[in-house]
Amino acid sequence: MRARSPKDSRMPDAVRTVLEEIFRDDLQIDLSKVTRDSHLIDEVGLDSVAFAVGMVAIEDKLGVVLNEEELLGCNTVGDLEDVLAEKMRSGSDQARQ
Repeated sequence: MRARSPKDSRMPDAVRTVLEEIFRDDLQIDLSKVTRDSHLIDEVGLDSVAFAVGMVAIEDKLGVVLNEEELLGCNTVGDLEDVLAEKMRSGSDQARQ
């Protein structure tokens, strides 16, 4: 993905890397056209099948499960990255307690 903004620096590289791998390898998406601001449906081209494949891949590769509300709240790639990063942070915070 290209065109990182200052907000991107808060995104763990592992989440971004895995999400890029999922887009490229599991969903056959051309990453040269994907930015944090790309809309998942209109610009990236995800449909219901792609969302399902992507969610399974995210759970397998990151161990993060998104509920329907969280997923529906993600309009852009950046939204999805932020939700995944927050869920990963929350999970690691709970593991330390």
